[in-house]
Amino acid sequence: MYRSFLFLLMLAGAGVFGCSSGLDAKGTAYVKGRELFLNKDYDSAIEQLNKVIEMDEKFVDAYNLRGNCYAALKKNDEAVKDFSKAIEIDPNNRGALLNRGLAYKAMGKLPQSKADALKASKIAD
Repeated sequence: MYRSFLFLLMLAGAGVFGCSSGLDAKGTAYVKGRELFLNKDYDSAIEQLNKVIEMDEKFVDAYNLRGNCYAALKKNDEAVKDFSKAIEIDPNNRGALLNRGLAYKAMGKLPQSKADALKASKIAD
């Protein structure tokens, strides 16, 4: 399941930035945060993603990725907050719903986990 998540994360990142080599400061910071996450340097990735969110508080992917960092650190309350913020900005964000469901599951909150999984299943790819 974790490998599937990483694959989806990489696809999401590719979709955000496409093949463009001219990233702005926000995009560059996000890519650096994603690299730190993939290298399992979660604390540094969180610091980098904080910068991204300061530049754009509606950057859904930054909240989702920071939530994944918190989840990897077993800080599920913080993870749920970030996934919830991503969902608040984009209610049809399937990845954020699935990720929040996994965080709820890790917390033993199975009804919330199942509810998020059900909502995510109704969103087309």
